[in-house]
Parts: sequence; C-alpha cells; structure tokens
Amino acid sequence: MYAPVERIRVAMYRKAGVHIGVKGAHGTFGSHIFIDIILPNMVTIGDDVILAGYDHILAHSYILYDYKEEGFRPVVIRNGARIGINVTILSGVTIGENSVIGAGAVVTNDIPPNCLAVGVPAKAIKYYK
Repeated sequence: MYAPVERIRVAMYRKAGVHIGVKGAHGTFGSHIFIDIILPNMVTIGDDVILAGYDHILAHSYILYDYKEEGFRPVVIRNGARIGINVTILSGVTIGENSVIGAGAVVTNDIPPNCLAVGVPAKAIKYYK
C-alpha cells in the first residue's frame, strides 16, 4: 500500500490486520513498504521500529499454483529494530530487539537481538552491548 503520509500508512496496515506496536508510529514507517497482504495478521512489528523504505515483508513462501498451509509462517520484528532500505524479510523470521539490518539485505533466518546483520542472506557481523 502506498500513502504519502506516514501515519496513514501505519493506519492502513493496522486496518488490514498487521500487528503494529502501540508506539509503532514513533519509529519510522518509510514509503513503499510492502507487507504481505495475503496474510497480514501473521506480521508483527514492535514499538519504535524503523522501516526505511522499499522494504518487503512476506509471511508466505509458496507459489500461487502450489497453495500449501505449511508455507505460512509469522514474521516478527521486535522493539527498536532498524530495517535499512530495500530489505526483504522472508516468512518465519524473527528480528531481535534493537537489531539493525543493513540496506539491501535478504533476511532468511532469525536475527538475534542487539546486532548488525548484512548481506544476502543476512548474517550477524557485529554485536552490541
């Protein structure tokens, strides 16, 4: 969904079923964010999360012709996470609190809290205290 104003983007995704923290709008919800509209209730975004823009968050991993329930897995972005521009987060991933995902990363596995993860596939390269 595209909306020119951040608070409208947050409201639209909440109305669609995405779980966005109470303080979700206190983070940054950049433009051109694509959150899985097939299964929006399987996406949870914590408080004070930054989504830079052009990010894709998917809660399913099937091709439309091969519709199988085992391909549906929730995505959780914990409080304080920072997601760089043009990041893709695949189904079944949890991004830990205060973690930073570098621009252009493809997140295929869980990212622990308090770290910097970059690359394709994204891997933790630095940990913070």
